[in-house]
Amino acid sequence: MSNRKKVNISQKPDNKVSNIDQWVTERTTDSTQPEQTTEKMKRLTLDIPESLHQAIKLKAVEQGVTMANMLRALLEEHYG
Repeated sequence: MSNRKKVNISQKPDNKVSNIDQWVTERTTDSTQPEQTTEKMKRLTLDIPESLHQAIKLKAVEQGVTMANMLRALLEEHYG
């Protein structure tokens, strides 16, 4: 006697990549930090040593902010 369970699998979305692209281009800044504008955001990726990442993470936790918001503020202060 076989106890097979029937599972319905929904259809894969056709425009998955464009939906991701749309999300990236239309998103606004992190809602945990108020912004004066809803300026279009761009993603920046960089490689840093693990020790530096841990130091940044620790500082962000101590300040009660996200790493992204803390680094945005630092970059804005320097390049703003």
